[in-house]
Amino acid sequence: MTAVPAPVLAGSDSPHGPRPSVPGIPLRTQGDDAAAPERGKGSVQSLSSTGFRNLQLTRHALHPRLNLIAGPNGQGKTNVLEALALVSGRVSFRTSELLDTLAPGHREAAITVGTEAGVLAASLVEGKRAQLLEGRRITRAVAARHLPIVFLTGSDLTRLAGGPADRRRALDRLAAVLVPGYTAAYSRYEKARASRNRLLSGRRSPDADELSVYEDALAQSGASLVAGRRAAAARLSPALSREAAHLSSPYAPLVLSVQNDLGSLPESAVEAELRSRFLEGRSRERAAGRTLTGPHRDDVLLLADGNLDVATRASAGESRTLLLAWTLAEVALLTEALSRTPVLAFDDFDSEWDRTALAHFAEALPLDGQILLTSARPETVQSLPLGDGLLHRMEKGRITGTEALGAIRSRRLYSV
Repeated sequence: MTAVPAPVLAGSDSPHGPRPSVPGIPLRTQGDDAAAPERGKGSVQSLSSTGFRNLQLTRHALHPRLNLIAGPNGQGKTNVLEALALVSGRVSFRTSELLDTLAPGHREAAITVGTEAGVLAASLVEGKRAQLLEGRRITRAVAARHLPIVFLTGSDLTRLAGGPADRRRALDRLAAVLVPGYTAAYSRYEKARASRNRLLSGRRSPDADELSVYEDALAQSGASLVAGRRAAAARLSPALSREAAHLSSPYAPLVLSVQNDLGSLPESAVEAELRSRFLEGRSRERAAGRTLTGPHRDDVLLLADGNLDVATRASAGESRTLLLAWTLAEVALLTEALSRTPVLAFDDFDSEWDRTALAHFAEALPLDGQILLTSARPETVQSLPLGDGLLHRMEKGRITGTEALGAIRSRRLYSV
């Protein structure tokens, strides 16, 4: 098992400027994002955490297949999954403020994961995050490729019927893996949008030439986002339909449709159209103080029978079944794209879900993937076909005991 370094405060300089002091993670002076490999091997072997919420974990070992983290509410089960989200490059699914994740009295935190590819870590200092692999700075995108994890948490329950931002983010996460260059285009777009918004909201009238510079960047990167989302939706739609049918959803066939005012405009014409709209909208957007058109306003609808918006018809139970189908489809597509099965992290897996759909969901999971479940009722997992694993009992942020979960009936092999 890969050793996780003991807490050491260290800091050094790099050609890119001073490195932050990282609690619990020794830093190297060589290496940057360009040098970091983009592929690694699969599961979480061990987890350590200092200063993060109430977690007090030191090289806690996880089973390569099934891990059930059990305990009463408020003991830190969800904190474990949130820690894994941050160390794997994702944003927190509970807060947009990293300072909220620090334990009382702490100004910094470290999360360290042992994997077959090496030690992956996240440092949280003064509300900022640094991602590291073997002590070298990497980007969040590289971290996500080294430790791909598909999460299913309470925040996902409103994905289908809630606002468009959650659906956009879910599709963007998939596009980041399936579409080359998507992450870089997204970063360029958001940086250009922030700069243009700063000009639009300023006290002085913005310089037209300076606006044009940011609008060119928005149009170029925005066209890449439009193309990438369309491509990701085209890949996800048939996979989602297949999984929904397996879970006996009444809605089929299903299509994910990216909704914006560009309609079916050919991709070759999107950049010019966006540039024109940014220019024409300057007065209106100057009054609003922000950019009102572009891919950041897209919606993603799940349609059945061609044009039926499922969110307007599906019951709460049917929506949850479709969310399970979306999760299975995401796992399948990531497995295909990365040539390895992502980790599945499922919070409160037994609290909001139809038992029959949940059993079918468990049967459809790949046999070689690692699974992390949280629950207040550890006996519930015994009814699911998930195989051998470990039960980790959690109390006040600590794992107080670990025991083997009994072998459960054999299952069919899931084919991607």
